[in-house]
Amino acid sequence: MGVAALTMVAPLHADNKADSADRMICKYRQETGTRFKAKVCKTAAQWDEMAEQNRAGLKELVDRPQIEVNK
Repeated sequence: MGVAALTMVAPLHADNKADSADRMICKYRQETGTRFKAKVCKTAAQWDEMAEQNRAGLKELVDRPQIEVNK
């Protein structure tokens, strides 16, 4: 009986994962030049993509040589 229950739950979990990428997440962001915050709503996938782009940009800045030595 335990095995049957596990096989029944697995497909439901896969559908749940797809739904979580499509759900909207709203965050409040501080805007420059004002003391008010703006509400920004995006899907979970869009927030993940934006975070990945930020990580890639920061990694590029960190890995860039600070001083070039010409010989």
